[in-house]
Amino acid sequence: MTILLSHIQILAAIQPDLSSVLMVVVIFIAFVLTWAVNRINLLRIRQGVSKIKETSAIMQHTLDMSKSYVLMLDIRQQHAVNMHGDLLPDSGMGYKESFDFIHPDDHHIYQEFIKRLATGEKEMDECIFRWDMSGEKRLGHWRYLEDQGIAEYANAAGIRPIHIFCTLTDRTEQILLEKEEQEMANKYRLIFEQSLIGLAFYDKDGRLLTTNKKMREILNFQSEKDPYYYESSLFDMPTFRDLLNNRHVEELYFCTKSIVIERGVNCYTEMRVHPIYKDDGELYCITFSIRDVTQERELYLQNKKNSHDIRKANEAIQQYENEIQYLMETCNMRFFRCSRAERTCTFYKGMTTEVNTMGFDELIEHFVDSPFRQGLVDYDTYFSVQRTDLTKMHPLFHESDEMQWNFIDSVPFFDENGEMLGTYGIVRNVNDLIEKQEQLKQETERANDSGRLKSVFMANMTHEIRTPLNSIVGFSDVLPMLSTLEEKQEIIRVIMNNCDMLMRLINDILAISSLDAGGIRIEPAEVEFAKSFDDICESMKQRVQEPSVEFIKENPYDSLVTVIDVARIQQVITNFVTNAVKYTHEGHIKVGYRFEESGDRSQESGDRSQESGVRSQESGDLYIYCEDTGAGIPKEHQAKIFERFVKLNDFIQGTGLGLSICKAIADACQGEIGVDSEGEGHGSTFWIRIPCEKK
Repeated sequence: MTILLSHIQILAAIQPDLSSVLMVVVIFIAFVLTWAVNRINLLRIRQGVSKIKETSAIMQHTLDMSKSYVLMLDIRQQHAVNMHGDLLPDSGMGYKESFDFIHPDDHHIYQEFIKRLATGEKEMDECIFRWDMSGEKRLGHWRYLEDQGIAEYANAAGIRPIHIFCTLTDRTEQILLEKEEQEMANKYRLIFEQSLIGLAFYDKDGRLLTTNKKMREILNFQSEKDPYYYESSLFDMPTFRDLLNNRHVEELYFCTKSIVIERGVNCYTEMRVHPIYKDDGELYCITFSIRDVTQERELYLQNKKNSHDIRKANEAIQQYENEIQYLMETCNMRFFRCSRAERTCTFYKGMTTEVNTMGFDELIEHFVDSPFRQGLVDYDTYFSVQRTDLTKMHPLFHESDEMQWNFIDSVPFFDENGEMLGTYGIVRNVNDLIEKQEQLKQETERANDSGRLKSVFMANMTHEIRTPLNSIVGFSDVLPMLSTLEEKQEIIRVIMNNCDMLMRLINDILAISSLDAGGIRIEPAEVEFAKSFDDICESMKQRVQEPSVEFIKENPYDSLVTVIDVARIQQVITNFVTNAVKYTHEGHIKVGYRFEESGDRSQESGDRSQESGVRSQESGDLYIYCEDTGAGIPKEHQAKIFERFVKLNDFIQGTGLGLSICKAIADACQGEIGVDSEGEGHGSTFWIRIPCEKK
């Protein structure tokens, strides 16, 4: 091409006859095209010969004469060993471990290849992936390996293979050579395509040197040396003014609508600008090609419209099929068709995918005490009319001892003479529906129980609120009538106790209301818990009025700084002690706590903490307990005492909300709550364990 352009410049300098110049250009281009075509054909022949030789080598000398590796993959053990070569370690390699040596972009290729062979989808298959030949060094020395796999079955009747034999051949050089040849072929193909389009040559200043006939036709030259084009610079043309830099011209390719008002040009064109540089980097000339694609564009738009219409029609059909498929899958349905003559029944997934076929004798065994069982024996009589039945039967599509509920709709079909050929219909599994009905029944019962409990709660609330109010009002009326200071102090103490009782009752109601409105809010903060615990116990000690009951405080620390919602903890301790006071009339009530590091808990709790990912090395649990020697709790009632409105003794004052609030606090803190009691008459120990951080 450089020689051609040199000749063009020389010829342009001496201004010879234009027809002679064009003839030389045409002859040279023809020579180049002929050479390119021959070159491409030669490369294709070489590539074909190379593939034939490789195929022959694989078939005849795979193990001895080639650089191939042979591996055996045990599907059950998912372990591969070398059969020939040393691609894997001597001990072999696991299937999952092999992915460490396969290029990440090729993982899916290898997975699908193994899946097709391991599932029996194919007996022979092949794929190409990249393997790191540096082994354990992991240096990323990627080589292209062609893997040809053959599945081995235990016997001729085997469903799934037991081994996969893989022959791996290094195809790196071949693949790289093919890429290089493809790039070269693309360049020559570009030259070949340009011979069919408009061509022009410009000098380094953008001045037109010469054009071919096709170029003059597309741009409506008024003469072979049209001044409009020859006197204008390529860099000044409106189309290229903002795209080309005359200091450094780069290759440019684009499609546009070309409009040249002065020459009446108005068409869609495909343009390519290709600069040619000397060895020293100086711009030598510029080649410019143009092709009129107006008709192609019109055809493309028409084809696009046709394709769009066809696609919409196919989408409508596919949507219809998908809707039917979705309906049957969602409703857990299978379509069936029975043949009266062959006495067989074929089941389908969707409308066309066959699931299985069974004879009437086999089908009868699936029905237990169902009209369909007798109907299959007397087929002509029973199925001659449309039927819908709910039947309990053995599963049709999987092996199981469980029974399932199915709705079976059957419709007979006849020939032109009115003779019944068979039946068709659907089998719909309604186990979920039956279970939902049962759940609905249970939920209805629970709702009724909840309504009853709420009614009891309202009655209790009326009583619980009236009791302290009556005491407050009554003793308030008596107070002015008393004369001695001791009597007034005693009355004031009674009034204060009832006020405190009323306040606790209102707090419980507010806590339940906040729980229903979105849960209890926990606000942890750093606190000196040892001191706070002493303050809480000092307050709780005042609630123990029985002379025969001793209040014991167990504080094992002089100082314990932790992060916790101390207000919620005080609420829990208050409820624990209040319950203990109600049911303990002699003995003691002991309140205590301790900090447990993460390792002190059970293995199960430790595992849950590790999964949550919120504990640090200084984290642990704050274990708080309230032990009493009161009435105790029977074993059968211990599981439900943390539910709402539950009271084991209706004659004891309270709403049955305190322990349910404590459980809600424990759940909000991601902690645990429980009770330990040997039974009625043996006392009980209520405890709560809250995750926290020790400072």
